[in-house]
Amino acid sequence: MGLLGRWLQFAGKKTEFGSCQAATGGRQDLRTDHRCSLCSSALCTLNRPAGGGGQASSRGIRCTHSWRVWANQRGVVVQEFISAIDIGTTKVCALTAAVTHDSLGNLALRVLGVGQAVSRGIRRGVVVNVKDATACVGEAVEKCEEDAGQPILSAYVGIAGSHISTLNSKGMSPVDHRQGVTGQDMQRALEGARAVALPENQEVIHTIARQWTVDSQGAVQYPLGMSAYRLEVDAHIVTGSSTAVNNLAQCVLSHNIDIDELVLEPLASNEAVLRPEERQMGVAVVDLGGGTTDIAIFIEDGLCHTVILDLGGNHLTNDLAVGLHAPFETAEELKLRYGTVLPDRVAADEKVWATVFGERSERSFSRRFISEILEARACEILEIVREKLEESGYYDRLPAGIVLTGGSSQLHGLTELGREIFGMPVRVGAPSARLPIGGLTRTLLSPTYATSVGLLLWGLHEDARSVHRRFSADSPSPHTQWVGQAMRWLRNLLPG
Repeated sequence: MGLLGRWLQFAGKKTEFGSCQAATGGRQDLRTDHRCSLCSSALCTLNRPAGGGGQASSRGIRCTHSWRVWANQRGVVVQEFISAIDIGTTKVCALTAAVTHDSLGNLALRVLGVGQAVSRGIRRGVVVNVKDATACVGEAVEKCEEDAGQPILSAYVGIAGSHISTLNSKGMSPVDHRQGVTGQDMQRALEGARAVALPENQEVIHTIARQWTVDSQGAVQYPLGMSAYRLEVDAHIVTGSSTAVNNLAQCVLSHNIDIDELVLEPLASNEAVLRPEERQMGVAVVDLGGGTTDIAIFIEDGLCHTVILDLGGNHLTNDLAVGLHAPFETAEELKLRYGTVLPDRVAADEKVWATVFGERSERSFSRRFISEILEARACEILEIVREKLEESGYYDRLPAGIVLTGGSSQLHGLTELGREIFGMPVRVGAPSARLPIGGLTRTLLSPTYATSVGLLLWGLHEDARSVHRRFSADSPSPHTQWVGQAMRWLRNLLPG
């Protein structure tokens, strides 16, 4: 059965329709019965180029012929759903949302289901036990499906870990001056930028346009439709360990859920917490998760630099557990309830009780002592972040400062400590009511869920500015994949 049969539902049941593959960006659609005017196959959705349209591919090259336009032209009733799975070191969160429109007619989302499970088999953003990680993903997905009342057939999945590396690259494509820049031209330029030499165990996760050059005109934000003879792109390439990528994908594919795209977590977080003016002026997003700290720099509305650090909130908790000779769970509870990184503001005689190892099951501790432990590690993490920002060369180009997000960003006093260390504005970012998402509960309006909500927004806003790899639970053989990739590469060398 092709991918389309996995994406379509009628009366809550999966229906199988031939072997045509959908090129709708991996979305889950409810469509009325019709026949494709291109190939006459029942419910085939643009698996071929169409009148200035793009090239469909199950391996990640996005179809540049908008399926929404295609549906509207034919009067097809479409209900689209987008799902997200955030697989973190401390939790796994699954969300499902329906695509709607706001009062102005712009695309928006409404959350239908939420599912969460305690993370197992994940350490510092990397799968270390496939069986355990697969099980906790299944728990979160099942809860989300029950909440939404429908199955998750495909999802955007977050990825992080120290195996992630980045580089900048340039690509070029000739343009038919009579037609102007098309989506295919943009994709060819991105494919050219993507063609970089990588170690055998690394693969490309993202190819994201930073800015475009149309003939001699540089700093173009979005060149579609512009008259030109030559199109160039300055792209940001995100790569990761093939082993880590495939292990993470397997945890999702095992549940018969296709992966629309693996999304670098700080890129997802940016969608949920940054304001347009910050992204334009220059800002760094610092996502303080349980196992990693993810950094992404945006200037002039473009991604400039990304870094993943093997440091996170669990390091704070572990330091506390060692210092107090207490179980990790006890240290985590103390951190959340009494933690602050400003020990000078804690009374010297304030005490807290906690369960510890040894003969005495409980004992009291100075809250200031707890705060001093947390302050030491928080200072180390923020100083390392500053070093990475300085190494990037963009440290002096961030007038909007630093936006902290992620669960650990809620630690009391962290923004004040950040202002002292960075010497620039620092705030905590969280999903808010201004986002085009309805149905967000108070729980989801927290920095802890910035990545989860951001993954939904990434799916909503996807377009031809990036090239990505798609994973299918019905994956073809490696030989078929290689031949298909070779044919697409040759095809993309030709203009028009």
